[in-house]
Amino acid sequence: MNPVAGAILLLTASAVVGLLALIHIRTRGRVDGLNLRLFMVLNFLLANVVSGFAHVLGWSKDRGFYEVLSGDPVGSTSGLTTAAWATFLASCALWAGLVVPRPRLFPARDDSREVPRRPLAPENLYSFAAAHRVSVGGLALVLAAAGGVGLIRVMGATTDQTGGRIISVDGGNARYAFLAGWLPWAVTLLVLAFAARRRATGQAVWNTLLLVGGLAALAVSATWNGGRAEIAYVAFPLLAIMLPRISILRWPLIVAGAVAMVVFVVATTSQRVGATTDPWSFIDWQWGRFSMSAWASNHTALHGSLHGETIWSALINVPLALLHLGGVSVDNPFRSMVQVSGYDLLGGEDQIYVVPGFSAEMLLNFGLVGVVAGYFLLGIFSAVVSDAYSRSRSETNRVLLATVGSTLVFQGIVGQLESFEVFVTLSILPLWALWVAERLFARPCDLGQPLEPGPAASSAPGSPGGQCGPNGTSGATALGGARAPARL
Repeated sequence: MNPVAGAILLLTASAVVGLLALIHIRTRGRVDGLNLRLFMVLNFLLANVVSGFAHVLGWSKDRGFYEVLSGDPVGSTSGLTTAAWATFLASCALWAGLVVPRPRLFPARDDSREVPRRPLAPENLYSFAAAHRVSVGGLALVLAAAGGVGLIRVMGATTDQTGGRIISVDGGNARYAFLAGWLPWAVTLLVLAFAARRRATGQAVWNTLLLVGGLAALAVSATWNGGRAEIAYVAFPLLAIMLPRISILRWPLIVAGAVAMVVFVVATTSQRVGATTDPWSFIDWQWGRFSMSAWASNHTALHGSLHGETIWSALINVPLALLHLGGVSVDNPFRSMVQVSGYDLLGGEDQIYVVPGFSAEMLLNFGLVGVVAGYFLLGIFSAVVSDAYSRSRSETNRVLLATVGSTLVFQGIVGQLESFEVFVTLSILPLWALWVAERLFARPCDLGQPLEPGPAASSAPGSPGGQCGPNGTSGATALGGARAPARL
């Protein structure tokens, strides 16, 4: 079969699989925390399937760093067929990983591991920020000040800046880059502290103002290292926690925010690529991950498999970064994904602007088998995070899980393993610190709500089944029923 015709056929099959997955996820009758399963499938369709159609069918005039329509016949020497097969197999593997019957793999040991039949209301969550409002707010202010200093220092010491975003900094300023990267989480913690104890419907206006102000601060604090995807990445956890609290104002805010984001994306892309008549430039699909999969296939055919080199680079990257922050400089002996693509596509390992994506990384290291296994594991991990978010009765847990989920959406498919590891460890250390603080300083009577309301009952002050009062005493629960044992 002609390579182009075969690619179109496989891309069409991938689109059908993706649509069936979306329908299945929406109709399966289970709570999907954060709608994470839905977002993962949508992101895959956009980054791989739609970008594939845009490239192969010539929708985009400028098709990025790698051309899949080369050779005679067209596409015969560019890895086009392998990229198409990788896309189809990945769509099937991701769907399977997202909906595999997990109770058979991870047996439920108690009620805390069951996914609730309906989402838990915010007022039924334990809020560490509410119980320790002054401490959390004060620490957030200190962190915000430190992040502001880091941001100013990094902005004044850049070694490379492209289109208004900072690509890299001198080695001595790496610690300031970390501080600048923590600034969004200081904003998130401040919003939680100000929103504490204000969850009733009557406070929707207050919570909306907090959310809008927080999103504006996040937009300012995240533009230095990218802009578009980075703002969405840091905004996702805040939206997940605050949107359920603003009731009737939720949809107007979502619509207004979507319009504002589209305007920002168009303006930012116009600034970076200049005047263009190619509409695909505004979302960078023509630089898409489908063509990068074709590049990975062709690179492997010419130079051989990497046999997990970029995986090893990712695994030791964070320990080496910690040593570097401590003053011990140790070079990573393995190449990262962006070093491989930078050398091959741009002529130097320091040219780290091309991020090929998850499909390309799996192809480079393990071939099509790696694509199937990688996407299946990615789907399972996403499902675990989604269900953990649904089960969690702790606001702190939910912020942390929402951030991991956001990383999966914005880095899991379109990013690289190395950046994913950094995002869920060093980049969110303030959230991990809050998670540890909750486990150290939460009082014995700060217990999580049961998944299902129990019979109405009142607990005497000081009884273990009640809710903490202002002096550490206990009272009736918010639902009027006894609380379950603490499983935050």
